[in-house]
Amino acid sequence: MDIRVFKGLNAEWALVCAEPGSGERVRGWLEEAGVLCRGEGPAELAELLGWIGVRDRRLGREHSDRWMRALLAVASGEGAEARLAARVVVQAMLDGAVRMTLSLLRPGRDFDEVGQVVVASLYGVVRCYPLHRARKVAANLLLETLHRASRELRDDDPQGLEWDPALAELPDAENVADVVCRKAFTEQAVAGGLAHAGEELDPAQAELAELLLWGMRRGLLTQARARQIAGEVREESRSAAQEAGVSAVTWRKRRSRSVARLRSVAEQWVQAA
Repeated sequence: MDIRVFKGLNAEWALVCAEPGSGERVRGWLEEAGVLCRGEGPAELAELLGWIGVRDRRLGREHSDRWMRALLAVASGEGAEARLAARVVVQAMLDGAVRMTLSLLRPGRDFDEVGQVVVASLYGVVRCYPLHRARKVAANLLLETLHRASRELRDDDPQGLEWDPALAELPDAENVADVVCRKAFTEQAVAGGLAHAGEELDPAQAELAELLLWGMRRGLLTQARARQIAGEVREESRSAAQEAGVSAVTWRKRRSRSVARLRSVAEQWVQAA
């Protein structure tokens, strides 16, 4: 799987952060918007974005809505400042873009090509975000990006992911992007033999399916091994093993080997992203 688009973005981000004064400019915009007190937070851009992420987890969505809207207001303009503000928001949304790219993969689709569509869609959404939509900003960015990307990919592949604009109007629209992506992973997991047809994967199971599918595409796991691991984590698998006469010791050893294999795949997944 070719991941040049996201490697390139991370390399570009390092250059953006190295630009003198970039962190102070971004911090200044947040101070002007009343999100930060004067001098609050790191002056280096990479550290500032990480620090803001920690605050998001502590203070919740209202905080992320405020700082994102402040930068989106700058990003809607022209020139170097608008480009910098947009780039910060894109970097903050990059994990979601990677997951969206994975969810939009289909047989015959190249990861890097899909990733380019997703990133281009995300940039477009960031630059023209309607500032009157003051709540659930990150969710709105993901939803509109998914809308644009799936529409563009569907033009090339009528069998691609269908998008229903009514989803964005649901009361729980904050989670719609995750739900749509999880549905796509479930479909891929069923096709790959990692889940039963009609089975509903919870978020943890969908994340495992995502990791296993990635490992298979990279050649780190055979389909048989991935199926075995997926089967072992099902709730009914332990009782089925007991009925088949598998001892508790053998079961623990089997699970231990699976965990070790998954850890190795996960480490490479993190490095690739």
